[in-house]
Formats: sequence, C-alpha cells, structure tokens
Amino acid sequence: MKRAWLVAGIVSASWGLLACEEITPTSSDGGLIPLEPRTVEIVLPFADFAEGVQGYSGFGTPSELFEAVLAQDFEGSLDSRVITRFNVFPWVASVVDSTGTTRADSSFTFLSGYLVARFDTTEANRPDGPVQVSAGALTRAFYGPSASWTVAVDTINDLQLWDEPGAGPVMPLGSAEWDPEQGDSIVIELDSATVATLGDTLEAGPGVRFDLETPGIRINLVDADLRLRARPNIHQDTVVILNAPPTARTFIYDPLPTPEDGGIRVGGAPSWRSVITLDLPEAVEGSPQVCALVGCPLELTPERLNSATLILTTAATEAAFQPADSIFLDARAVLAPDLLPKSPLGTSLVGALGVSMAPEWFGDGAGQTVSIPVTTFVRSLVDDSVGQKVRDLVLLTPLEPLSIGFGTFAGPGTEGAPALRLILTVTDTVEIR
Repeated sequence: MKRAWLVAGIVSASWGLLACEEITPTSSDGGLIPLEPRTVEIVLPFADFAEGVQGYSGFGTPSELFEAVLAQDFEGSLDSRVITRFNVFPWVASVVDSTGTTRADSSFTFLSGYLVARFDTTEANRPDGPVQVSAGALTRAFYGPSASWTVAVDTINDLQLWDEPGAGPVMPLGSAEWDPEQGDSIVIELDSATVATLGDTLEAGPGVRFDLETPGIRINLVDADLRLRARPNIHQDTVVILNAPPTARTFIYDPLPTPEDGGIRVGGAPSWRSVITLDLPEAVEGSPQVCALVGCPLELTPERLNSATLILTTAATEAAFQPADSIFLDARAVLAPDLLPKSPLGTSLVGALGVSMAPEWFGDGAGQTVSIPVTTFVRSLVDDSVGQKVRDLVLLTPLEPLSIGFGTFAGPGTEGAPALRLILTVTDTVEIR
C-alpha cells in the first residue's frame, strides 16, 4: 500500500514539472501571452470607407399622401394648391313618401350644394390664427398621380398642360375663413347654377381647386366632399342631402426643392433617396491607444466585427420644406446598382419603423447625430466567403412619400460628414502542439 502511494506521488510531481516546463520558457510569471479578448472602437471618416453619395428623387407622388398641402408664399417661396375630382352626381335617392314608405326616386331636382373641407388640427400643423381658403371650378380634367404645377395629365402618349401654371384658370366658387379654434372644417355654399356647372346626373365636372389666400402659411387639407341639396319628385316638400365623394385628390406645388449638391436627403413628396457606395479597406488604423492595445494596422474580418454603425449629422432643410412632424430613416442594401434608381432593395437594416428624428433637427436644432445600424451589411463586405458583394447602401424613409417635408444630412467634405463606427474584438489564439 505504501508503495502505491509513493508511485502516485512521483507521477503527480512529474506532471507538475511538465506543466512548469510549458510556462516557464515564455514567461517568469506565466502571464506574458494575453488570452483575454480586447474590444476597441474605431471611427472611420467618410473618405476611408466610401466612394461617394448619389441622390435620386421621384419615389411616390403627392396623391398618395393622406393629407394634401395648401400654402401661399410660405417661407417666401412655396405655393401649393389642392385639386380634387368628385364622383358622378347621384342619380337615385331613398325618399320617404307621404305614406311613410321608403322609395327610390331618380327624378329629383338639384337646388344647391356646398363644399366641406376639413383640415389637420394637430399642434404641428395648425396655423396660429384664422386663415382664408377659397375654391374654384377647374376647366380641365387632371390625372392625380402625374399632375403637377404645370402638367394636368402625363401618361403614355398623353401629355396635357394646364392652360395656366398652377391648375388654372378656375371659375371662382367662393371662400370661407377657417379658424382652428372654432373647429376643423369650413363650408363653401354653391347655388344651383354653380352646381349645374360642376356636373349633372350623368357626369361630374373636371373638379375643384382649393387655394390658401392667407400668405406665409402652410396647412394640410385632410379631405373634401361635395354635398348636394335636392328636391325629390316623390315628396316635393322634402329636401334631401346627397353626397358626391372625391374620386381623386392631389396637391401641386411650386417651386420644387433644389437638388442637393453632394449632400444627403431623404423624404419629401415625391420622395428622395440617397445611395452611399462603400469601399472598405482590408485593414484599419486606430488611435495610438488602440494600436498599443491590439496592434495596427488591424485587419477587418467578420469574426472581429461586433458592430458597425453609420453616423450621420442632421443639417438644415430648405425653410419651405422643413418637416412639420417627426420623420423616419431606413437603410437597405441596393441589390442591383445597375438598375438605379429603380433597383430592388434588400430588407431593412434598421427595423420596420426606422429611426425616428424630430422635425426641429432639420431646422434650428440641426447638428444632431443619427446612428444607423449596418452591421450585417458591413460584415458581408469584409467576409471573403461572400462571392458577389453588395457595396451600395440606400437611405430612405420607410413610407414613400411620408410628407412634403424632408430630412437633410451633412454630406462628404463638410462638417459633420458621414462616419462609420466599428466595434472590433481581437482575441489572440494559442496553438498547442
């Protein structure tokens, strides 16, 4: 038994000596080879990670917005009008006769009518006081998705200009004062002759143009209806109200935003997009402190990349087009750059809602930093196993269009130019033979 314990002790001591032999040749204290991961941050200026920025416009049309913009010399430049086409006038109405029976009557006479216009009363979009709004009958039909300040219809093989820029001329229908303290709508009365010019029981007229007469203001028209007073043949001492709902609506404005020279722009109606072409180096330099910790240059590999964030700085948007509400920013891969601006795009890198930005960030509060997560996009660029690399990244709003206002960011070569923030983790490996 004693001999067994003696053999076990000798073997144990031998393993201890072997373990010491593995450590002592490299370090007196066994701590020279760092095995702990070291995480560092490196921020690349635009010129070190990208080739350039290209802006594109024309995504969506004003007719797709829930609200339509009215403006008169807003910020000394913007004029915007709303044009609406209504449905055919009703040709039948349900009327209660003298016996109390409800019957369909198609032989009624239009007596008069009125336009009802309802406005956005949210704090960001309501005026400080009463404003005057007028309406006029259009003399030419229009096509909502293609109508603009100068063009009424722009479809294949059919280009029709307005007789006067701004959807003119119009036949005046009347005006009314909207006081946001008194409600959200106005009523403009129409006599029987005016109703006749707008349409009959078979066909509606070209439509109605709404104008904001108060200068220096921008408001949003939410909806407009044409309502008709009629005397039925069945019960002639009764007046019924019939509705001709809108079938098309858009807003036209002048001037269009000035193209951004080298800057970054998203949003608007039609919407803008900005495409950044990335050109990442194989290795990056860090600060002296970073280089002392991990050594430089530091090779970029997918295993080392923990996080990649595109850093943007907000800039002041043209005064007339500054957002009135929060706008949102999305980022996606451009899957077929040769097809820009109509290239298919990848899924969102940010999330369905995008990054929220306050409207004042593009006005008096410009200079705010916005962080866009692009880790998966950048990781694919530094991964040698990826064959066809996607290098173009598009910035846009998740919904296009979102509003007439748009966001602007500092471009390359300016203060606050885009930067790429990388979080890298470096771990030394020890091979045991």
